[in-house]
Order: sequence, then C-alpha cells, then structure tokens
Amino acid sequence: MSVVFGTDEPSGLASMVGGLIDQNLERDPTRLRLLRPASATITVPDAGVAITVRMSPSGVEVRDGADPGAHLAITAASERLLSLTSAPLRFGLPDVFDPRGRAVIRDVLSRRIHIRGMLTHPRRLARLSALLSVA
Repeated sequence: MSVVFGTDEPSGLASMVGGLIDQNLERDPTRLRLLRPASATITVPDAGVAITVRMSPSGVEVRDGADPGAHLAITAASERLLSLTSAPLRFGLPDVFDPRGRAVIRDVLSRRIHIRGMLTHPRRLARLSALLSVA
C-alpha cells in the first residue's frame, strides 16, 4: 500500500508528510491497522502552506490545501511540526516521561501548536501521530 497524492506536483509539505507515512508503513506493516477513516489538515503559517491527509482502510491520500471539514486541524510553525514527528509516543500521544514529549505537550498547552479536534477525536489524533512518528 502506498500514499496517493492529490496532484502530480505536490507541495514540499505534502511530499514530506506523504513520504514519511509511506516509509513508516513500509518499515512497519503493523501500522496498517492505524488506517481507519479520518481526515486531518496540517497548516504551517510560516511556510504559507496547508495540506489535507485522508486515511481509510484502503490507503492514504495527501493533497494540498486545507479542508475545513477535517476531523483534525493542526497548525504549527515548521520547526514545531518537526518536533511532533520526532517525539516518542506512549499510547499514540507524546510521552510525558521523555523530554521531547514534554516539550510537545508544553507547545500544545501554550498554543504554539494548535490542534482542533484534539478533545473530540483523540483516537484519530493518536492514530495520525503514530503514522507520522519516526520514533
């Protein structure tokens, strides 16, 4: 199973996120169980770019542009977005016992990373986090 892009020329963010998900699924096929219906928009204001990731049991689609109806909407500066992917996870969320996980939690609580849908769709957020995690 591979990631499908919504256009022939995806943005750098779409390529990066799609490639990361594709590599993680290839490296660890048990992550295929994470592919349940969900959609997430990731916006990086300092880069002026937004993407939408749609997951389903049949695969992952990454396309440029924000979807206002997405279950989750993550807004973060580019360096903070990278910290999300590198923080170790516990139960699909940043590990509070690791300094990198605590740093991500501090960024969320201080709203340097904003996640809409975090409280209404925690399982979807945990699955997306696990798909994006390089740890």
